[in-house]
Amino acid sequence: MSNEDFYNYNRSSYIRLLTARNLARFTNMAFYVYFMWEIVYVYHSIFLVSLIPGFSFLGYLIVALPEGAIIDKYDRSKIYIIVNAIILASYFMLLKHSLYTIYTVDLISSTMIWIITDDLRAITKEIIPHEKMEHAQSINMFSSGIFELGGIITGGIFIFVGYDNLMLLLIAISIIELILSSTNRSKKLYVKKNNNTGFGGTAKIALTILPFLLLGLLLNGMFVALDVFASGLIHIIMHAPSYYYTFFVAGYPAGILFGGIISMNPKISKIHAKKYSMTVYIFLSGILFILIALNRIAILDGIFTIIIGTFLAFINIVLESKIINGIPNSITGKFNSLTMMFSVSSSPVMAFFFGYISRFVYFPDIILAAGIVVTISAISVRYVMESFDKNIGKVEPDYSETGV
Repeated sequence: MSNEDFYNYNRSSYIRLLTARNLARFTNMAFYVYFMWEIVYVYHSIFLVSLIPGFSFLGYLIVALPEGAIIDKYDRSKIYIIVNAIILASYFMLLKHSLYTIYTVDLISSTMIWIITDDLRAITKEIIPHEKMEHAQSINMFSSGIFELGGIITGGIFIFVGYDNLMLLLIAISIIELILSSTNRSKKLYVKKNNNTGFGGTAKIALTILPFLLLGLLLNGMFVALDVFASGLIHIIMHAPSYYYTFFVAGYPAGILFGGIISMNPKISKIHAKKYSMTVYIFLSGILFILIALNRIAILDGIFTIIIGTFLAFINIVLESKIINGIPNSITGKFNSLTMMFSVSSSPVMAFFFGYISRFVYFPDIILAAGIVVTISAISVRYVMESFDKNIGKVEPDYSETGV
């Protein structure tokens, strides 16, 4: 069977699995938006709000290493089903409405979404040919933008509709996720023929792209500032209604949606390949960060986040394609978990840190400082990307992995 035949045969399964993952993100974003606003509205506490993104990232750090090994050892499609079942079970906990329950569900559901994202990457490696990978990742970005945007809007609407109705919606959609994840009928493109499948060998590969991982560590930590302070910026500083907050948070997926659509154009792909493209994307994102910190017109902040989301889509499409194509199938799960644990590790720390220091520092100034750091970090991007391309290109020849 040719690679084109593999792609045509597996495309429908890929879309089903991608839709299941995106529905999980939909419910997570609806949950996220609803409770971030409810907590700041009821308790007027930035610290309590910061616990939501903090727990969202913390859970992944706890399970990252074992889940990567599990993804590589066992049937990835069955793992997909089990994780979606756990997400469904977690939402039943919302039958009891309390801060403790909210944080617990946040921890469990967010952790499971991280896991199915890693699992989907590994499955994608198994069923999508190299030459179709960037197209598949464009579909990924495009569809992710749609579902995350829908989840954010839904969360904003349910601020007015009410808690009980949101709970029922999350449960109903999670049932659909479980059904979709159970219908994978794909054929595998690769057979694992790799003796060096332990974390030691995987860590050696990760170390070859250490500058890239350090940059991700820095940027992820800084971007958490917008997650932590979004509701406070709109409600406490601007005294604006909740729909402005919804528009602000919706900017990311709206931008990702737009970026995914236009990245399907081959002309845009050529722009992404230019040496300075990543530098420009990150530099401009930092400038927009600074504008968000200084601006006091609520609708403009939403526009700024749309543009940031577009840049993030450009960056993610290129990097996801390079990583998935460059890493052997037999260690995809461990590599994803190891590198994601590294890059995400700053996120819960910075979420709690930002929330804590906001008790003493005017929090728009914290956003401003984070924006300055992002802008300055753009100086290193060209070196980081050249190092990444050079070292990721050396990985696959060291492994004997055979297509079927």
